[in-house]
Amino acid sequence: MIWGIISDTHDDRAHVLPRIVKELIARGAKVIIHCGDIKPEHVKSEILGNMEVFCALVEKQKEKPEFKSLVENPPPKWTFTFPGLEEERIVPIHDIMCYVGHKRSFEFLFSPEMEFSKTLDSLRKNFDGLRWVFAGHSHQQTFFKTHLVTFVNPGAVEDSYDGYEFATVNTDTNEVVFCRIPKTIPIETTFSIGIISDTLNISKIDTSFWQKLRKEFEERGVTHIIHCGNIALEDIGHRELQNFSVYYKLRKNRQPQIYRGQVPENWKEIPDTEPIVKINDRQFYVHSDLARILLEESGAEMHRECLKILEAYPEVGFILYSGSNNAFLQEDQRARIINPGNAFTRSFVVLCSPRDEMTIGYVPIDPLPQD
Repeated sequence: MIWGIISDTHDDRAHVLPRIVKELIARGAKVIIHCGDIKPEHVKSEILGNMEVFCALVEKQKEKPEFKSLVENPPPKWTFTFPGLEEERIVPIHDIMCYVGHKRSFEFLFSPEMEFSKTLDSLRKNFDGLRWVFAGHSHQQTFFKTHLVTFVNPGAVEDSYDGYEFATVNTDTNEVVFCRIPKTIPIETTFSIGIISDTLNISKIDTSFWQKLRKEFEERGVTHIIHCGNIALEDIGHRELQNFSVYYKLRKNRQPQIYRGQVPENWKEIPDTEPIVKINDRQFYVHSDLARILLEESGAEMHRECLKILEAYPEVGFILYSGSNNAFLQEDQRARIINPGNAFTRSFVVLCSPRDEMTIGYVPIDPLPQD
């Protein structure tokens, strides 16, 4: 099933909600999850496409008469979650246990990665079977995945950094797509970039990985691939990626001199001295140490690190990094920070420009044969 995730619709001054609902229906959405800051005049079935809706109320709405009456007499197929006790935010959505709240994003922004992982693990411990945590409030698209729990902030319909934002979740594949309706009409030709990292010795333990990854990228129209680091030397120039332009980052202590002259022309190394990849009008900075900063420091420290990069490279729009198991996306004011995860969690990212739509997808694993 496809779920549509929206948040922070506020006054909807641009009257974009009908357009977003139309897009969600076109993408196959059957459920809408609203992560809070909704006006009472938008609590109507017809405004959200007569779909099933799970909506988080915020603290200031608990005592407002107009919301009290809506809670007592909700529109058809609407379910509300409430601030205060954590159990008031937990709802089963078609037998999948979810947390539908509003302010959890601030814990993400102001905690190191390790601390936020503990927060998600604690929720999972308290609410057995919890799979998804949804929140808004920060007006920033955010994704973070631990082993068992996935955190999603779809961004904001109103007053986001860039466009009118929303997301979709595919509950069969766990694929998450971060979408936006641009505020202006771009003139660039559409193109897609695949982002991967930390493939290490995947070729030795999964002989079909590169073939399946190629298929996933081809189905999404990918023409360029950025490998953020930790690739096995023997996988440089892999035949399954011969039809893509591939940019790859090496660790400082792993210079493949024996491969120089043998690396195919479609493979280009990203040097430490100039860690910039330019694809059409997009610029990517491939960071070698951001995983450590995120693990130990808060989102504020990450923001300061990104500002240093943008002072030196003001046209960079994406900061990529490797070295973490957990896939990660954070929309900052001037750039988006992305870790696609590693080959062993099977995750990858596809960026579709010029809308800058981002997909967190997964390379499938074949089921075991029946006895």
